[in-house]
Amino acid sequence: MFSLKQIALASGFGLLALAGTTPALAQSTDGFHAIQIFPVVVDSDSFSQRFTFKNPDAANAVTVSTIYFPADGTTQAVNMGCPSITIPAGGQMVFNSLRGICPTLAAGSQFGFLYAAVTGANQGLFSGYSRVSNAAGNGFSVEAFPAHTFTSADTIVTGLRRRAASSVSPAFQSNCFVGNQHDVTPYLHLTSTVSYTLYSSAGATLGSGSMELTPGRLVRLLDVFAAAGAPAGDYDDAYVVFGETGTGEPGLMTFCTVQDNTSFGADFRIGKQFRGWGTQYSGIGAQDDHVSRDTTVASDIKMTGDTTPRAFSIPAASTATSANTHVVYFRHPDYVACEIIDPATNVRALATYGLEMRLRDQYLNTMAGGANIQGFSRIYLGDKTDRNNGANARYTIEVESTAVNTAAVRPYKLHCQSGSGHTLGDIVKYNAPTSF
Repeated sequence: MFSLKQIALASGFGLLALAGTTPALAQSTDGFHAIQIFPVVVDSDSFSQRFTFKNPDAANAVTVSTIYFPADGTTQAVNMGCPSITIPAGGQMVFNSLRGICPTLAAGSQFGFLYAAVTGANQGLFSGYSRVSNAAGNGFSVEAFPAHTFTSADTIVTGLRRRAASSVSPAFQSNCFVGNQHDVTPYLHLTSTVSYTLYSSAGATLGSGSMELTPGRLVRLLDVFAAAGAPAGDYDDAYVVFGETGTGEPGLMTFCTVQDNTSFGADFRIGKQFRGWGTQYSGIGAQDDHVSRDTTVASDIKMTGDTTPRAFSIPAASTATSANTHVVYFRHPDYVACEIIDPATNVRALATYGLEMRLRDQYLNTMAGGANIQGFSRIYLGDKTDRNNGANARYTIEVESTAVNTAAVRPYKLHCQSGSGHTLGDIVKYNAPTSF
């Protein structure tokens, strides 16, 4: 591993490589938010960028503040606040360039990222879209992304190439970028170490490196194969994994591009969160306890007055009179599976443990489980039109005594899996009379 203290960013085709990587993480139809980031913005002799800010509220104007964070190597030495943008009710504001948003930018080529946030007492929302183009009109789109989507999860970018030019093909080059979202309320100004490892299509390690990122910094790995120290030669379908170390857990932007060095055309490779580190859960998926893919939870969130979180348990009973109701949000269409875990064995509880469970939708329709059932394998939640008027909404998991256990409290863990993510299953009714 080696430290990249500063990676200079150049104009020309190198800038195209930066700008072509725009949609960090994932594009989404959920586009209206109060805090948004353009992962890359540019103003140079070679490229211009046109911006559109849209206000969905037909009754109220929205005021948006903007801050420009220059990438390493530009003539703008430090980040700068730009004039606020007032988007009229139900309308939009269009800017023909980055300098139209930030008129006092330093002279010369500029590229970095743009942070935009609603100001004032009203919780307004907006979307952001931009188009980058060269003098010939060739270009690509750069959308604004909600700030919360940038996390410290390990990310992966696939489809990387490095090939020498031939009589029938141009040379291909892959460039990668890492940015650290700035801190609005910086209390420690933590520096984060971001490491990366480059792999061949077969999974062999080609090289690695690391960098130190302070909040608001964006750097580029120009030719990631060279930066990582990969052996000479051509590569197709390689991939790179980025990971942050430390306790700061900043919002990181990771993305790559593959460009051809003849036309300087480029596309982007999105840095996808594939391993997150949540407060109660870690594993494959985003770093977000709201959409965990595989959870095993034994207690509620700690409430005011609690010295410890409330553990999941059912008291001993000679009749089935006590039940816990967990609320969980799934996102359909999807496949899900849940089970009761015996803490003593850490596997599915046996029938003799004295617990059973049911999954119900928000209309109290039983979807899985039942009497003397301790878990259910994958079930299909239904098509989008089948449930909740198409909305991703609440489900309940009810756990109760079967009256087999008459001597001791039965603690348990709740284990659930889903393809598109779910919440952790906090209890909304605790040791209540059963309604099964």
